[in-house]
Amino acid sequence: MSGSGFEDDDGPEVVPRFMPRNGMRRDLAYATRLFRRGRYGKAIAALEPLVVQYRDSRDFHYVLGASCLAMGDSGGAAVHLRRARQLDFRHVPTALALAALHVRRLETDKAVELYLEILSMRPGERRAIRALDFLRANSDPVRLAELAASGRIRVLYPKPDPLAAYGPLVAIALAVALATLGVPAAFDLGRRLAESARPSRPGVTAVELDAADRADPVTTSGGFRYVLTEREALDSFDRAKRLFSEYRDDAALVEINRLILSNASASVKAKAEELRSWSREPDFSNLRDRFTYGDVVRDSALYEGVGVLWQGMAANVEKGAAGVAFDFLVGYDQKRRLEGIVKVSLDFEAEVPVDRPLEVLGTIRGVDGHFVLEGIAFHELRTP
Repeated sequence: MSGSGFEDDDGPEVVPRFMPRNGMRRDLAYATRLFRRGRYGKAIAALEPLVVQYRDSRDFHYVLGASCLAMGDSGGAAVHLRRARQLDFRHVPTALALAALHVRRLETDKAVELYLEILSMRPGERRAIRALDFLRANSDPVRLAELAASGRIRVLYPKPDPLAAYGPLVAIALAVALATLGVPAAFDLGRRLAESARPSRPGVTAVELDAADRADPVTTSGGFRYVLTEREALDSFDRAKRLFSEYRDDAALVEINRLILSNASASVKAKAEELRSWSREPDFSNLRDRFTYGDVVRDSALYEGVGVLWQGMAANVEKGAAGVAFDFLVGYDQKRRLEGIVKVSLDFEAEVPVDRPLEVLGTIRGVDGHFVLEGIAFHELRTP
């Protein structure tokens, strides 16, 4: 292994799959060869002039983002790796590179979530297991900061996906071999490693109801949407704390919303809002609880700010200066059942395909008595 953390060429090249034109195909293939040989600066120089042409190519953004990571450009790495993940959140090499970037930035909780997601997609993925082991052995923040400053975390930087290089037959053979060796148990191992690697949330545990709050947690004056008993209000607050501590932020937000819209006392609501400040923007790696369209329709106020991941199709796509908006036909991805229609807005430029099955990640927002989806990312589903 080279000092950069990438291995030298050891097999057929990974040729990017999304190619608009032959000339551009050659450009990206050439940059991919440079990337695999550790010539990251030259790969960046070859790709950066092509950003507009390749704006919807996962492979382009992955190679450019991973090259930026290797060269120490965290900003460029973040931009391109996140774009690659928007285009294909199931691409394991992109997830590995983004997780390594989180480690470099000392965001170990986000890194652990990504490594666990990788293991759920590909049980036995050795790079994810080794990374979790590395984080467990270097869980002290000061020690990790020293490793990041010295460049020793480069061992976490990924190389292009070896399974994509050797074709589906070899991939199937490897999968059978790994299953024979009992590798599916590696996901459980990863979870155990993650528990020791994941940092605690001391700020969450520090938000406490005092004796006065617990003695008088509800009020009878004012207007409210939900009426809770004293026990229900206290249980909802304690449940929100526990869920935040377990990194189940979206489920915790449901409890927070319930308290804010209820007859809970002003003090309890203020501390609930303090808990809300610990919530993270949902992404494909941290969406632990899945709420359906039916859940939200029944009582959308409970889901304000909550992340959801729904499948369907886009219609009535409109592009503007602020981004893209479209109607999302939830549940209609197989054209058999329409659960409902929700307006989705994206604050970034994107080509949203119509009449194709999509998976959309977004945040629920209430607008004029209805709810909309503040889009974060979308992914085109593969059809059989």
